[in-house]
Amino acid sequence: METQNWHHPIVYNYQQTIRNKIIGYDLIYEIMISMLKCSDCPQNILIIGAGGGQELLTLGKLYPYATYTAVDTSMPMLRLAQQQIAQLAQQLNIEWHNGELSSLKANKSFDIVTCHLVLHFLKEMNEKKQLLQHIAHSLKAGGTCFISSINANITGPTFSQQLRLWQESMRHNNLSVDDLNHFEQSFGSTTHPIPLDKLIALLRETGFQTIIPYFKSHMIDALVAIK
Repeated sequence: METQNWHHPIVYNYQQTIRNKIIGYDLIYEIMISMLKCSDCPQNILIIGAGGGQELLTLGKLYPYATYTAVDTSMPMLRLAQQQIAQLAQQLNIEWHNGELSSLKANKSFDIVTCHLVLHFLKEMNEKKQLLQHIAHSLKAGGTCFISSINANITGPTFSQQLRLWQESMRHNNLSVDDLNHFEQSFGSTTHPIPLDKLIALLRETGFQTIIPYFKSHMIDALVAIK
């Protein structure tokens, strides 16, 4: 599996840079929280791609008594999450797992799974499908997955224009020319998006009954999927 190099020291600037790249980044989590307030309090929450700590920080404030399983393939990113939530972590029950979701030996099913900004780092379609299958298998019947990713057809006629407009938004947020060039070069190298309709089809194929998009910014889509 080819993924982004999260072991590079630059990961420690993650929280500062992610908001400059993903326009409306915090809304992905704010809207997620607003939807969760309409449901019962969960007991078990699985966070895929927990590095950085944003999901733990957001959900931990709302559900301090839940049990969290935080999964990430990068130990530096998990350490970053631990730093990010240092004060809150004293109140939370968190099981940290450094590795792939497929290697997690959980003896429970989850009420909620989050998988934000992870799927587009998996290169092959079957890798994406396998991850979604693992997510569906991890959820209780009626459980909810919140998922966001870059979704686009990088060989399509409008991709270059979409990318240029997104880069302009990043430039407005003071990202450097080097950052913009690195971002552009990542497509097809470390970033492997698929069109939104293919993502929805994969979610249905892997066992999700209800799929509702709830956020869009440039090529980023966030969805809630119910098993």
